[in-house]
Amino acid sequence: MYLALLAFGTAFFITYFSIPAIINLSLVKKLYDMPDDRKRHSARIGSLGGIAIFSGFIFAFILFTNQLYYPQLNSLLAASLLLFAVGIKDDLYPLTPFKKFGGQLAAAIIVIIQGDIRIQSFYGLFDIHDLDYYTSIALSIPLFLLLINSFNFIDGINGLAGSIGVVVISTFAWFFYLMGETLFLIMCLAYIGALLAFLRYNFGNARIFMGDSGSMVLGFIITVIAIFFVQKSVYYEPNIFFAISSAVFGFAVLIIPIFDTLRVIFIRVFILKRSPFAADRNHIHHALLDIGMSQVQATLTLVTVNGFFIALAMLLHETVVPKFQLLIYLILAFGLSQIPFIIKQRQKKKAGRI
Repeated sequence: MYLALLAFGTAFFITYFSIPAIINLSLVKKLYDMPDDRKRHSARIGSLGGIAIFSGFIFAFILFTNQLYYPQLNSLLAASLLLFAVGIKDDLYPLTPFKKFGGQLAAAIIVIIQGDIRIQSFYGLFDIHDLDYYTSIALSIPLFLLLINSFNFIDGINGLAGSIGVVVISTFAWFFYLMGETLFLIMCLAYIGALLAFLRYNFGNARIFMGDSGSMVLGFIITVIAIFFVQKSVYYEPNIFFAISSAVFGFAVLIIPIFDTLRVIFIRVFILKRSPFAADRNHIHHALLDIGMSQVQATLTLVTVNGFFIALAMLLHETVVPKFQLLIYLILAFGLSQIPFIIKQRQKKKAGRI
């Protein structure tokens, strides 16, 4: 446990004290995220916060873990570096969606095939157990791509991606602590430390954004953590966690980024007949802003909702059949996501009567 706490402190320290230099560099070199009609900020703000987050995390993680006992983590580090490089390139000189997707796919393939970090079983969910190798790969690649882009998509208002990341990783960290999985606890606490330091400069009146180099790597690392969580939960007593429920629990923990991304992709592809990567204002956080919330209020609302789903999952995982849990979470997520749009319609009707 003390190694995990040291990793937390080290990552926090490196990230916290490197960000001012990155902010100054962004100002001097004019490396700004320019305002447009989708963004609420009016100032020129740098989007290289991912450099500080990644540097703090990777230094602390390598320093306090022994790679020799987990050789698959070498592939994780290689894939993370590749995705980080793609993100930096996109932050400095925007890439086409196709090129960025190619980088994401390459990182996913490295960690899945070379690192063998993949979905290996459904553990009885939908009466599906062990997956054959190729089916496992075929399901794991979309999962990585979904979560990488999910955190990239929700990084649209100050503090949201970082705050959701802290909530999600903290939840998995608690279970790794209960399981005695020191290495994965170190991984989690190192990333939490880096994110909390970053949020000091990003929450509220942001002075820096995490950019694609931050959001894509965040989604990538969370995917790895979630897969490890599901796999490791199999080997522990049911009073810690039921293996059959672990995948559903992981879905509940990640409900905000996953549901928002699937919802937006559906709207873009099937309703608007556009590319799933076409930028718009159809995200739930945009809907909250449109009904009058500030960025801080919208972020805190979504973090609270995410926390509600996590608490609900903890209550239901030992009492409700997993497939019914999944149905409950989907129905609740759909219902809650409609509230800001209903409020917006009522505001329009009320304004029309005046």
